[in-house]
Amino acid sequence: MDTNFEEKKKHRFLQIHALDNVLVALQDLAKGEQIVFEGKTIVLITAVESKHKFAIASFKKGDRIIMYGVLVGIVNQSIDEGEAITVKNVDHASGDYVLGERKLNWEQPDTSDFAGKTFNGFHRADGSVGTRNFWLVIPLVFCENRNVNVLKEALDEKLGYKKIKSYENEVESLISLYKTGKSTQEILNADLKTTPNDSKSTRLFPNVDGVKFITHHMGCGGIKLDADSLCGLIAGYITHPNVAGATILSLGCQHSEVSTLQDEIKKRDPQFNKPLAILEQQFLGTETNLMQEALKRTFAGLIEANKIERKPASISKLCIGLECGGSDGFSGISANPALGYVSDILVSLGGSVVLSEFPELCGVEQELSDRCVDEETATRFMNLMSTYNARAVADGSGFYANPSPGNIRTD
Repeated sequence: MDTNFEEKKKHRFLQIHALDNVLVALQDLAKGEQIVFEGKTIVLITAVESKHKFAIASFKKGDRIIMYGVLVGIVNQSIDEGEAITVKNVDHASGDYVLGERKLNWEQPDTSDFAGKTFNGFHRADGSVGTRNFWLVIPLVFCENRNVNVLKEALDEKLGYKKIKSYENEVESLISLYKTGKSTQEILNADLKTTPNDSKSTRLFPNVDGVKFITHHMGCGGIKLDADSLCGLIAGYITHPNVAGATILSLGCQHSEVSTLQDEIKKRDPQFNKPLAILEQQFLGTETNLMQEALKRTFAGLIEANKIERKPASISKLCIGLECGGSDGFSGISANPALGYVSDILVSLGGSVVLSEFPELCGVEQELSDRCVDEETATRFMNLMSTYNARAVADGSGFYANPSPGNIRTD
């Protein structure tokens, strides 16, 4: 008997939760294969690709599909035992959630290996520590987007921050091949060499990791709530530990006023003292005056930002953000639990973790709301989830649109 083959057969599928009525294929399974699960032999009546699911019993229209122990879909047509579960025979669904009892007990992992460990970060005046040291250039209104892009063209390459390859050398090689009479096929088969342009040694300011030029399409009209939200978002960027300072371009006539931005900054950091250049085009008079002043103030800010050097900091100063990284059918089995364990370790050491893509929490609202520290926080979380979904539905979408088609497919 081929023991390796028998061993592989044991790991061809997985039931994630005891309540699940579907199994996950851990490798491609062919039509006609026999699956033995809990003493029952299931014959696959369709092929099942790796990462996809198949039925362990027959379903009729309206039946519930359970995975991870929760409702994930409703059957929209008959599904036979051993048939693949697809977006064609199942519609997205999730369970209701209510304010429940607190589940605040958790088992902290062993963190002894990390005792006394530090990381080198950029210490800010408010006590936070950044892992990067960026300068920001942001418009208060979309009318200034063009000027932001002009500043990017003027500064990026000269300061040594142009990281995106222009592929100009590759084009030159293709032109040379064409001029020497190479055929279309020879050109298609050509080996083009690329030289990355991402060397820290080319930076004028080695302690500044980069200048981020952020544009948007808001700030002019709209309601006050929109303007306040935009200013709050920009203030969040400016006060972030990874940011050393910022240049803000304002036209002067927009709803997103400088005073609103300053108020939002104070809400987040009452003792704010980072370098901040706020320039208003209508006050300065001409575009030339604005751009020259923006260049001078940004350059001066970069000089100050470059004086900040990395120094050791406690792991408790770390805050990591978790977000979708091109999910597939195995993310919930491998990547997500691994990140969850890392999060437990970091929180046990005094650090913090942010679930930065809350739409991906669809289906686990009950579990997460039960784990919120108090009922007020739990209620806020549930309201956030229900409000977001309602607004998405109103715009012709909803949680059913996540995951995307690219996440669902196997190739």
